[in-house]
Amino acid sequence: MGILKEKYDEIRDEFRQVVKGDSPFIETFLPLLIFLLLANVWDIRPAAALGFLAGVALTARDLGKGRPLLYSLGGLAILAIAMIAVLRSGKAGNILLPGVGTNGLLFFLCLASLPAKRPFVAWTSYFARHYPLPWYWHPRVRPAYSEVTLLWALFFGIRLFLQVLLLGSEKVLPVLLFSIFSGWPAILTLLVVSYLYGTWRLKNLEGPGVEEFRRGDPPPWKGQKRGF
Repeated sequence: MGILKEKYDEIRDEFRQVVKGDSPFIETFLPLLIFLLLANVWDIRPAAALGFLAGVALTARDLGKGRPLLYSLGGLAILAIAMIAVLRSGKAGNILLPGVGTNGLLFFLCLASLPAKRPFVAWTSYFARHYPLPWYWHPRVRPAYSEVTLLWALFFGIRLFLQVLLLGSEKVLPVLLFSIFSGWPAILTLLVVSYLYGTWRLKNLEGPGVEEFRRGDPPPWKGQKRGF
């Protein structure tokens, strides 16, 4: 139990360092959830209107808090595109249209980064943690990020496939269930698995830790004990 608690505390602390500021969970998920719940028991058009109004209210709240204009209005624009697609077609599944584009792009970036030997997950870690960029390309470090990038490609590929299947659906319930379980619960699971596997893989590769790399220490290295 002591080891499990220690690992839990480590993951919690690492996520606090990487994910700074308020979570975008409410802004991205609540309008979608309102629309799908109402559309399941009501007409699709007023449900779309109320979902969009929820997005407007959250955007106004963001602007009142001093959030960046591009961040706030960008999310509202994506929501508007999804709602317009729903209203024009009358199909609830078209609410997933922006997600198809996002997951398609992430799937492509993950796969394209592997033959270039610049794995996508290494870039996400670099922008979040600001480790020295050459450290990620070290031959005893890069394989861990390449393998986790392959896992991400599988995740986004499966999610993209399911979204395409549901895109033209007129049934609200399957879209609602997919949106709930493939959203933040699935993403948080992916991030936890990525961290646990990544730190284990770095240990087994026996490469330098970030601080050892910065100092230019020769092998043998103690390796990266924490952070991925």
